[in-house]
Amino acid sequence: MISTNGHSAGGPAAVARARTVVLLRYRPGVAGETERIVHVMPLPLKGEAGAAGVALCGALLHPDQVETVTPGQGVPCSLCVISHASVSASSVSASTLATAPPADDARPLAAAVGYRVWGWPVSLCGDQVWLNLEPDAVALVIPVLLAEQVTVILSQRRCVPLVLLHPDMPEHRVLLAGERYGVALPWPPGVHRTTDTFPLPPTMTQHGPVTWAHAPEADALHLCREIDVFGALRTALRDPLT
Repeated sequence: MISTNGHSAGGPAAVARARTVVLLRYRPGVAGETERIVHVMPLPLKGEAGAAGVALCGALLHPDQVETVTPGQGVPCSLCVISHASVSASSVSASTLATAPPADDARPLAAAVGYRVWGWPVSLCGDQVWLNLEPDAVALVIPVLLAEQVTVILSQRRCVPLVLLHPDMPEHRVLLAGERYGVALPWPPGVHRTTDTFPLPPTMTQHGPVTWAHAPEADALHLCREIDVFGALRTALRDPLT
């Protein structure tokens, strides 16, 4: 399951208003009753089967752990509801850009402005900052130990990696890469490729904030390509670091 918030620069809230959405919650037994709130996921879903999808609140939901519900069934996720109803701030003024704070600022608007100064295509939706991956970037969900090896290899190859920690997947890391490869790559088992949009720090989810594993660098999204991450993965699997 992959989040599909489309090509719109308006961010997830704007797309959700224009598209059909599906309501999802954890299946009984997967999580406690207090965790089984109903999340909003835009349709259609696309991408690799079995990959986690991103709800409007920024939560990562795995298809094997969720069930669909009908409107009015269950307790709605307040962050999803706010994102679904709010208006995205998709542009900032030139005067704001002139005095932009760093992109790792803890304030959502300040962070969004900082990302835009770097040339990153981001949207602000309430207190959530979303990176628009369309048409030329990807988010790769990779198990922690493998991600750490890939990060070392990319750094050695002067491809500065962008590594995110998402509270819904503590056993994984999310690597961002630009310049999609021209054809689908044979990603190894356990690695999932997400497109369309992905939340950036300081977005807050139900289980905590999305954070950077390392402070980001301005040019990293342009210097680290999808094929670079794929090559580093192949190297890590062939020659594990000791």
